[in-house]
Amino acid sequence: MKNMQTEAHFDAETIERLEEQSGLLLKIYEAEFAKDPTSPATESSRSNMIALRHSIHQIYGQAAAVEVESSLDSLTKLTPYQSQRSENCSRQC
Repeated sequence: MKNMQTEAHFDAETIERLEEQSGLLLKIYEAEFAKDPTSPATESSRSNMIALRHSIHQIYGQAAAVEVESSLDSLTKLTPYQSQRSENCSRQC
């Protein structure tokens, strides 16, 4: 059976918009984490980042997800989110 998933077309403008949205969510998460790593706001921010990442992958495909993620990696050092994402990805991706 063929894979029924189709990838939406994405261009440089789309990737730029997704990078901006992802960057904003990362900044919010980092600010919440700095205040209180175990707060509900921190968990909510982390969940929002994960949801956006999965949405990008489902809508635009693996290539777009990798491109957006690599742009975030270049913007910041390894954050707690990225450490946890790496652990989760090794189990889920």
